[in-house]
Amino acid sequence: MSGPAAGRSVAAFVRARRPAWERLGALTARAGGSRLPLAEVEELDRLYRRAAADLAHARRRFPGSDAEGYLAELIASAYRVLYRPRPRGAALLHLLRASIPAACRRHPGALGLATALLVTGAAGGALAVALDPGAAELLVPLPVREAVAEHRMWTGHLLSAAPGVSGAALLHNNVTVAVLSFGLGLTAGLGTALLLVLNGALLGAVLAHAAIHGMGGAVLAFVAGHGPLELSALLIAAQAGFVLAAALVDPGEWPRRTALQVAGRESAMLLAVVVPALVLAALLEAGVSPSGTFSPQARAALGLGLAATLWAWLLGPRPSGG
Repeated sequence: MSGPAAGRSVAAFVRARRPAWERLGALTARAGGSRLPLAEVEELDRLYRRAAADLAHARRRFPGSDAEGYLAELIASAYRVLYRPRPRGAALLHLLRASIPAACRRHPGALGLATALLVTGAAGGALAVALDPGAAELLVPLPVREAVAEHRMWTGHLLSAAPGVSGAALLHNNVTVAVLSFGLGLTAGLGTALLLVLNGALLGAVLAHAAIHGMGGAVLAFVAGHGPLELSALLIAAQAGFVLAAALVDPGEWPRRTALQVAGRESAMLLAVVVPALVLAALLEAGVSPSGTFSPQARAALGLGLAATLWAWLLGPRPSGG
């Protein structure tokens, strides 16, 4: 692009994006001389990422323009403020206190979609088995059906394995599902959506099948300790997958590669929550859930308390300090 058309295009680009750039410049200047409140730190980080994408766009469409030069200087200044060296402990504290929760809050639509799909699948699976018990042959795995027919839990073997073995196997399964939920975001989110619906349908069908045969309470007592945390981790992994899908399907005014890079960084923050949550859920599933030492009430209090703590950290009120 050259000549008057290029000039008009650059001018339109600058007019559309100038307010965000000026706000980024103001926050950068303030951050260089004082400590920002946490909300403004999050805003600074968000504006920096957007301006970095604008710079990539300017370099591709308007190389050598004043807009490109201005953005390069602005990005360099903001980068020095955001990524100046910090003590390791302070950097980790900032990641836990601000960056990870902010990444979750920035994408409420992706989290809501993941939740809706999982709940829809669970409701569909439960309803199918409740209306037609024969549907369990299709939806409920054979070992589960055989155990329910004999009125025994299919999870009692977990504590008989060598210490760490069952937990490792459960963790491998859970991490596989979470990684698929995330990675299938690159199918424009269709694979992630299908995985959520199928997992929800399996869960709903198993619960309904157990309830029909008088084992609903036993199954709920088993999953109460680890299920809430495990499902929370699955939802966050799926949220990360839908963040990738959004960048792939609708990168907006950014180049698709740049949008995917930004989405990848956001998703990495979310996955930093998923892995430790799944490790803890696997340990609970292997050690607490099948044990008779813990009452159903104690398991429920533990499982719901851990999940509530996780969501309060990610979505709860933010501290005012930066």
